[in-house]
Amino acid sequence: MDGTKAPPVSSTLEGIMNTAPELIIARKAIAKIAIRFPSLTMIEEPTVPVELSIRLPVQPGLNYEVWLALQNNDELHFSVGNFWLEWFPCTESSRVKEYISAVTGFLSSQYRVLEHYRGKHCVKAELQAPSGGDWKTVGTWSNLLSFLPLRSSLREVSNTQPIIPPDLPQQAAPDR
Repeated sequence: MDGTKAPPVSSTLEGIMNTAPELIIARKAIAKIAIRFPSLTMIEEPTVPVELSIRLPVQPGLNYEVWLALQNNDELHFSVGNFWLEWFPCTESSRVKEYISAVTGFLSSQYRVLEHYRGKHCVKAELQAPSGGDWKTVGTWSNLLSFLPLRSSLREVSNTQPIIPPDLPQQAAPDR
């Protein structure tokens, strides 16, 4: 902390924000995740300009920093490595279940993120779940460069020993 204080928030506004149904939904979802992983440290970041920001730093049991958030009033966010995806509206219980499943899948080492690179730039990242000896994509982040017909290299972001070790030269593979 640099010693500066956040500007005061009126008690009326603070009361409304703390009882917003979407914020309650997000806090309950993150609490369910925290209960499943009691040894992981989750740090609430009240100065981040979103409704709710939770950071899980690299720590024993977590190989990569993870960010969980409620943003734009009704979007549940999950970010790890170059993967970033939103589930909305959070008022739909099916979206909340998908969000909890995605986050717990990654934290438990069952899911992975497969990052696609063009040169040094990540152009696509897929959250994948195991499916009968293979992987099924459950969410994708990408940018416009991912649509160019160029060869890409892959990097696995996983909470276990990676199948594609990050310290080995990137293996060129055609985009799927």
